[in-house]
Amino acid sequence: MKIIDHGMWHVYKPNKLPEAAPPGAMFTRRAGDGIDWYDYVNSGRHFTEGSVKMTVIDGIVGAATSDPTALWPGNARVLEVSGVETDDPQKLFGDKVYDPEKKTFKARTLPETIDIKDLLKRLEALENKKGQD
Repeated sequence: MKIIDHGMWHVYKPNKLPEAAPPGAMFTRRAGDGIDWYDYVNSGRHFTEGSVKMTVIDGIVGAATSDPTALWPGNARVLEVSGVETDDPQKLFGDKVYDPEKKTFKARTLPETIDIKDLLKRLEALENKKGQD
């Protein structure tokens, strides 16, 4: 598995809208070099055919697809993973935690749940104890 980091992308409003831009069009550009997402993705030079492209926000994979034009990377990092065969990139990568140092993806672990009945008993015990100290 090979991972390419296409950088962090931020929402912006261009000084002058492109002539063909529809009303309400949204724009995003890459931090560092300021290249516009539409120019980047539509150039056909930046993504490998058959790879998985994805957005990552706060270390969590959002959208994962083989079609980079289906992504909206506003305020997200864009990664590309090659060497993985899947018919459903979203099922394989969506909602996974990405570790950039180890270059790994793993399932998110949910916080431990609390039994509400146990919590209510503990609260009742504390209420009964109040004033006895």
